[in-house]
Amino acid sequence: MTGTLDVYRRVLAGVAAVERVLVVVLLLNIIVNIGTQVFSRYVLGNPLVWVEELATYSFIWATFLGASLGLKYGRHVKIESFVGRLPPAGQAMLRLLVWIAVLAICLTLMRACWTVMGIEGRRTSISLPIELPISLFFSVPLFTGMASMTATLVYLIAAEITALAGAAPLAPILVPAGGDTKHYDDV
Repeated sequence: MTGTLDVYRRVLAGVAAVERVLVVVLLLNIIVNIGTQVFSRYVLGNPLVWVEELATYSFIWATFLGASLGLKYGRHVKIESFVGRLPPAGQAMLRLLVWIAVLAICLTLMRACWTVMGIEGRRTSISLPIELPISLFFSVPLFTGMASMTATLVYLIAAEITALAGAAPLAPILVPAGGDTKHYDDV
């Protein structure tokens, strides 16, 4: 079982690498587009109509992909003052319950997105140079982010179950740059 989970962890790390590149490209797109908009509006006196819409859509995609990356890095905000005082088995049990609750939320959002995609798919973008279904910019990014987070949560749940079973702890999906795995309350 641990070998399978290790392969799964490596797949998640590969997905994270793709997400990271996409988030960087999306953020660069926002910077370039807004810079272009400022230049065309204030220097040339002729603003581009589609730039703000594209920057907004890039921001939405970057937000949900970034949320998924944050889960893979273990960087979402958490308060562990109570959990840190529990014995290791209690900590693992509480984390397991939290991951199951988050998984339920992700699955609920994915189900809702699936319904909304059909409705949003009938409308198209307003000012982009090409007409695209509006669902590509609202419900699809949310669904994609939640699907990626769901895949991550499956690993995290398996990690907690493994810890509760007394096996060696599973490796984290991703370690932040510099190998810093310290939590703020560890300082």
